Amino acid sequence: MQNEPHILFVDDDLDTRELMACMLGYSGFRVSVAGSSLEASKLAATECFDAMVLDNWMPELNGVELCKRIKTYDQEIPVIFCSGAVTRQDVLAAVKVGAQAYLEKPIDTDELITVLHNAIDARRKRLKFFHSSVTT
Repeated sequence: MQNEPHILFVDDDLDTRELMACMLGYSGFRVSVAGSSLEASKLAATECFDAMVLDNWMPELNGVELCKRIKTYDQEIPVIFCSGAVTRQDVLAAVKVGAQAYLEKPIDTDELITVLHNAIDARRKRLKFFHSSVTT
């Protein structure tokens, strides 16, 4: 289906990636997964996503560094963090680089789906407004 939001889910844990790909897919999202921040960065540079879900603590680049890199490709893309490491400093660092939300693991799938839909809807409205104001 063409209107399915395309999500990139990034986590270094294989079981988490597989479970969330199934859950999000079942909930109407088209899901791509990456097992590392470098793999995610390559995908973000070459594919179009409606939103990204990032773990914060991964090898190579952490989620904050990855978010910064992703925002160089698409400043408006919604980025949601899902991490077991939830300190005030982690949350503030993520928000500072443009995260829309920071959810704690274990992931509450209903909460994640709601946050994703809200972020994607807000982005689509901004893009629609931008395109309509440019053409008028």
